[in-house]
Amino acid sequence: MKLNREALAHYLDTTFEKNAETAVWEILGDDIEEMSMELNSDTETKKNILGETRTQDNGYEPTMDADPFYADPEKKLYPKLRDIALDRLKGDSCKTLLLEVIVEDTEAANHLAYVQEVIVKPQSYGGSTEGLNIPFNISEDGKRTKGYITAESMKTGNPKFTAGTIPTEP
Repeated sequence: MKLNREALAHYLDTTFEKNAETAVWEILGDDIEEMSMELNSDTETKKNILGETRTQDNGYEPTMDADPFYADPEKKLYPKLRDIALDRLKGDSCKTLLLEVIVEDTEAANHLAYVQEVIVKPQSYGGSTEGLNIPFNISEDGKRTKGYITAESMKTGNPKFTAGTIPTEP
């Protein structure tokens, strides 16, 4: 059985304080039809004089585009995106946490999750008659922590992340 796209959820911490324990998460995607984490693998292939091919694997440089993101004063993320774009903020002012959750079993009490330090950078602002759009990019910038969230906390809209291994269910 294949998973539906909604099995993978992405949340940003709207406090921009980079603390998973006090994060106030907002889910991404309510106006987005397609969004993927682009892994951007960094490999270099060379052929030596013996005719052998060698590949150097330098890892990944993951990025994700959130487009569109319509300006909505009711959204917790909007004021920060507005300030980053209009005040041309950079550096630590653009850093927050991304929470990725994958729901492989809708009946499970806990779901696999990762918290990643990221930089959020609006790419433009304006748009068409559909609404004021502030599309943005998310780039990994720091440590990634594996853990889980409870299904119950996910239902609240503000999932509670716990680092470590998912507890075995009775």
